[in-house]
Amino acid sequence: MALNWIPNALTLARCGLAFGVAWLILSMPAPAIWPLAAFIAVAATDFVDGWAARKLNAVSALGAFLDPIADKLLVGLSLLTLATTQDWNMLVVIPSALIIARDIIATGLRLVPAIEMPVSRLAKWKTALEMIGIGALLLAGPVASAWVWTLGLILIWLAALLSVYTLGLYLGTIIADAKRPQS
Repeated sequence: MALNWIPNALTLARCGLAFGVAWLILSMPAPAIWPLAAFIAVAATDFVDGWAARKLNAVSALGAFLDPIADKLLVGLSLLTLATTQDWNMLVVIPSALIIARDIIATGLRLVPAIEMPVSRLAKWKTALEMIGIGALLLAGPVASAWVWTLGLILIWLAALLSVYTLGLYLGTIIADAKRPQS
């Protein structure tokens, strides 16, 4: 029985479950542990679907396309709902806006067939910082910890800076490729 459908199914599930995480963040009275638990579970599928794709020899173009979209949905929706629950606190809004804007631009560029934009190692670090930072922000309420909140903010701001930087690298590469003489 072929199981090579599992990685893409996990990625598609992560896309849908990102909305569930956002709903939990918005609907649960603070401080609640359920939004954090859901976020961790959904974020963990990012590792699991990649592992399963390699293990089952089921790496696919669809999976390569959908995986970053699922990450961006989880991160973007979580950041938007966190900003909402924090009464649009600029310490949350500014890095969230930078991260979301970068993700929209990068995803749009990846949809252009003539543009090749492989995911960089720095972009993977950016995603890790986003996931850990959001997790810390969600954890801060249930454990009533200002330092956990501060750590989450620092990580989100670092991720925002990496977002801007990696987008600059991508744009620089695209511009350089466009200036190269065609053979």
